Amino acid sequence: MKKTGDETPTRAGYLSLQAKARPGGRSAYVRKAVLAATLDLLSQRGYEAMTTKEIALVAGVNEVTLFRRWGTKAAIVAEALLDYSATETPTPDTGSLQTDMLELLRGIITRIQTPMGKVVDQIVVGHYSQPELAEVRRVYWRDSFNSAEVLIQRAKDRGELPEEIDARFLMEAAIGPILVRTIATAQPLDDQLPEQIVALLLFGVKSTKRP
Repeated sequence: MKKTGDETPTRAGYLSLQAKARPGGRSAYVRKAVLAATLDLLSQRGYEAMTTKEIALVAGVNEVTLFRRWGTKAAIVAEALLDYSATETPTPDTGSLQTDMLELLRGIITRIQTPMGKVVDQIVVGHYSQPELAEVRRVYWRDSFNSAEVLIQRAKDRGELPEEIDARFLMEAAIGPILVRTIATAQPLDDQLPEQIVALLLFGVKSTKRP
């Protein structure tokens, strides 16, 4: 995005939205513009350098609006990251636990390798040390796991999983290898990884089923 002489990003791209219809009303427009501006600034300047004043300018809203609705910069970032992840990696509903999990893991791998995905990764896996980001990470992972657990419940409803299976733990076990390869071992996030993870998890689930 082109910047002005004082290095503040231009808001022309966002202000152009104002000329369009706002089917969700003013509140929906403000939310959409603010979250888009936040992601844009995160990718350009990073969390530390980005300010609420810049977010307001880029989104074309008053800074007071940000504080009234979100309270803090960290709260805005948390909602922006969750909205981005939900949009880029929606919870699959293919009718099968195996294909649901494969699609979810493939989507996560694709997302975290994009430029914006890498920005999100820096925040949610602890690269930043600011105390307020601890709450951002907590909210991000809580809501992300809550969304992913929906596909586990569907599998239980279809009889593919026993009711006693811990949905949160199963999703942690599924996503864990991806995070380890991303932040620790630098092993490739190849096409085989989701299949290996899902095959191992489903084998373990079948071995624990009651006769």
